[in-house]
Amino acid sequence: MARALGRLMAAGGEPVVALASRSRSRAEDAARFIGVAAPSIQVVEYSDVPRLATRVLIAVSDRGIEPVAEALAAAGMRSGAALHTCGARGPDALAALGAAGVACGMLHPLQTIMSAEQGVKSLTDVTFGLAGDGEATLWGAEIVEIVTGGRGEALHIKADRLSYYHAGAVMASNALVAVLDAAVILLSHADVEHDAALHAIGPLARTSLDNALVSGPQAALTGPIARGDAATVAAHREALRNVDPTVAKLYEAAAGHLLQLAKQRGLSDDRLRALQDVLK
Repeated sequence: MARALGRLMAAGGEPVVALASRSRSRAEDAARFIGVAAPSIQVVEYSDVPRLATRVLIAVSDRGIEPVAEALAAAGMRSGAALHTCGARGPDALAALGAAGVACGMLHPLQTIMSAEQGVKSLTDVTFGLAGDGEATLWGAEIVEIVTGGRGEALHIKADRLSYYHAGAVMASNALVAVLDAAVILLSHADVEHDAALHAIGPLARTSLDNALVSGPQAALTGPIARGDAATVAAHREALRNVDPTVAKLYEAAAGHLLQLAKQRGLSDDRLRALQDVLK
């Protein structure tokens, strides 16, 4: 995340003057990556940062945020702005800097990042969650504008609602991975080889996602629950007795929520009751 954001910020005209990390070798690798757009970037210690910059972006592991904030406060950072990139934590994670007089906030890209190279390509048109103090969120909005070239958006989230925000983000990304893996496992019980299963479900998953994003989840719903086909769902549940229990629980949890969507779509009461009986 630090590498991808650093390169995009530098390429967009936001000066990136210094980089600090617990591991100097990792910092040097990151500096080389970001240095394509910021050739004068320095690799420094945390204690050097306050004399070089008044704005600091902290892109570290969740558990590393507070120690970094404490190190910067101990080094004399007393003004300016600091942002971290953890969607599950608010400005409170930077409490040491906040107590010292620094405007603090959270800037979280709603995107999954597997590598710096992929991040550079995938962050250019995404939405960012943003929370915190005025000066920090103003800088965060500037970063969103720079990184996305004006194509992205900033969602201003209240600090006491961040757990809902982050849980939603997890459902939209990590939960999809779990569902796809469960689909591959179920197809394996039909003697479909792993790679063939992934290839087979790709068009189905992409079209379902596109339909839900364009028309809304309720309108995009198809399949046995949308039709009120209790017999098919019962057959599924019987088959699920022979698979990993986590797969069965995932199917049942998803079916329970799909039933709510079908109800909102106007599924008749008798078919609704039949499905509820099957899913008990």
